[in-house]
Amino acid sequence: MQFPASLIPLKNIFFTSTESRDRSRLNRPLSWADAEAAAILMATVAPDRGYDKAAFCIEWADGERYEGRLEITRSMSVVASPLSSHVRRALEFTAGRWRPGHMTDGQQRAFLAEGEQFSPGRAAWAGKILDGDDIGGAP
Repeated sequence: MQFPASLIPLKNIFFTSTESRDRSRLNRPLSWADAEAAAILMATVAPDRGYDKAAFCIEWADGERYEGRLEITRSMSVVASPLSSHVRRALEFTAGRWRPGHMTDGQQRAFLAEGEQFSPGRAAWAGKILDGDDIGGAP
């Protein structure tokens, strides 16, 4: 795999909805640093048990978009990059580059094949973002 000389920069991130009591950064364009800080702030007011949901949309300078949902737990308040870590892991799974420990190789292949059937090219799309777009501070 070859990496581009420079990553496609982030255009903005929006938290489009949240169950959190902290809505201070809802529907405002955010940088990676601001979005991570917003997720951490929402985590500080998350329920002691369970989680709050927050929907987000990420757009890069080339127009590529990623939309998802983050389950915000109280324990996320001590994670350095909760949003970018979540996005990176989800893209790695979709691209077939990582699987959770509870899933066998066969289960993952079946899951990814079903995903490709309903959304052809989604594994390649995830790989394109992983390899070419700025995904914040997550390693």
